[in-house]
Amino acid sequence: MRPSRNVGPRWIASTALVVLLALPGAARAGKLSWLDDVVKEVVREAEVGSKVVVKGADEAIQAGKTGGRLFVREAAEEGLDVVARRAENFAKAGRSVGVAPSEALLQSRFAKLMKAEPEVARTFAALAPAEKRLVVEMGETAQRLARRYPGQAEPMIRSLGTEGLSAVRVYGDDVAEALAREGTSSLGVLRKTGRTGWDFFTTKVLPNKGKLVAGGVLTLFLADPDKFVDTAGRATQYAVEQFAKAGVSLASSMGNGVVRGLGGTFGTMLADWGISAGVARAIGVGLAVLVVLISVMVLVGAPIRWLYRPFGLVFRLFRGKKAGARA
Repeated sequence: MRPSRNVGPRWIASTALVVLLALPGAARAGKLSWLDDVVKEVVREAEVGSKVVVKGADEAIQAGKTGGRLFVREAAEEGLDVVARRAENFAKAGRSVGVAPSEALLQSRFAKLMKAEPEVARTFAALAPAEKRLVVEMGETAQRLARRYPGQAEPMIRSLGTEGLSAVRVYGDDVAEALAREGTSSLGVLRKTGRTGWDFFTTKVLPNKGKLVAGGVLTLFLADPDKFVDTAGRATQYAVEQFAKAGVSLASSMGNGVVRGLGGTFGTMLADWGISAGVARAIGVGLAVLVVLISVMVLVGAPIRWLYRPFGLVFRLFRGKKAGARA
């Protein structure tokens, strides 16, 4: 039988997808392809409805011109369950795992994303709970990117892939541009160090990328960013040394990034002289104790000369030993 002329291409595609999903060998790849279509449709609708349109982009959007599949890097046999597990692991690393939304809430959120036709709605309803959550979160993230970067969202999502899109959902839309530009290697920075390491990456590493690449430091950083930045986002002594080899100065770093407080300025000077951070910290603490002691003596009215008595006693003892040795 030939299809009626009034049957839309989306209905035919949805029907074909239902048949495809019924085949065990093709179900996994079919679901990922369906997610790809959903995200593209969400981006298209968001860009059409956006008030800010890039010159020349609106015609392409209205004409339905797309650049093919978005998730081209994923393996052909990869399914939504695999992508969902990876997204959940990323969320755990970013401490962004909340209470799982109910089936009704997921259905409502999906309906807001797309004006779903019956076949599309039935396909979504047949997914596992983790897969439904993935589809909704991917769609909502793509929608935000389309509104923030009209005319650029589709190539950006293609560069991000499913894992990059998960990272954007966890850490915010502002990481999308650098992630898309730097590629999948930068995902490890977010995965291993979180937002603090990412801020160091964008403010210290990327502005000096040319020198760091030439010196081989960028490769070291991407392989093990924890060695370059501590949990508070400060540069480590290792980072200072490696950046210096590439001709980049981390002037804001103090030793290994832990000398702070009253001894911070003095600790920086000692670090420049080659004195270790531990010694610098001890000197800083000693100076702080001395300042507190003097303040207490001033408050109680005690003579300041009392502070010199222990030193005088040590000096007399040392002089007595020296005189005895001469005798």
